Amino acid sequence: MQILRDKLTKKSLIIPVLFLIVAINPVTELLEPRYEALYMAMHYVLYIGGFVLGYIGFRGSKIYLIPGIIIPVFWHIPYFFNLGGAYLCLRIVEDLSLYLGGLVMGSTIHGLNNAIKAILFVLWMMGDSVLSVILIVGWPPYSNQVYPFSPFSISEEFWTGLVMFGIMTVIFIYIILGFIRTVFKI
Repeated sequence: MQILRDKLTKKSLIIPVLFLIVAINPVTELLEPRYEALYMAMHYVLYIGGFVLGYIGFRGSKIYLIPGIIIPVFWHIPYFFNLGGAYLCLRIVEDLSLYLGGLVMGSTIHGLNNAIKAILFVLWMMGDSVLSVILIVGWPPYSNQVYPFSPFSISEEFWTGLVMFGIMTVIFIYIILGFIRTVFKI
């Protein structure tokens, strides 16, 4: 992986570092097991923070797509999702791996053609949409109904799904507006 030292300025590091601090701090870590929606929102914050850092300051091989995709998928499999929510030591591993997954994904984006970028974007939106619907309808494996160690009740899933949907919508609009600005040179 190539580090672009000239791009890693104090100004360019503000968002990635701020996102990391927001997601990994004692207050957030204490609240995440109580609020599933916060736990899920921090997944976005961590992955996006890492992605921005990777996009700005690193260039990686296309092979980095593999961990960039596998890491967030892994942590959203119900068993591992609940383990991360229940146990602080696993949540820290989860948090750091999501940040690093975002970083390696961001580092590969420059080397991909627009078709691959569009396919990855559509697949991500589809995956997030499916998961948000699963949570909105209250599918038990994401709660303590299936995994007794889970800190999340099934009643929290509705709000978690809505939070996911809201975050996805904001990201979708941001990316589409960026695409429109690029295409039409606005």
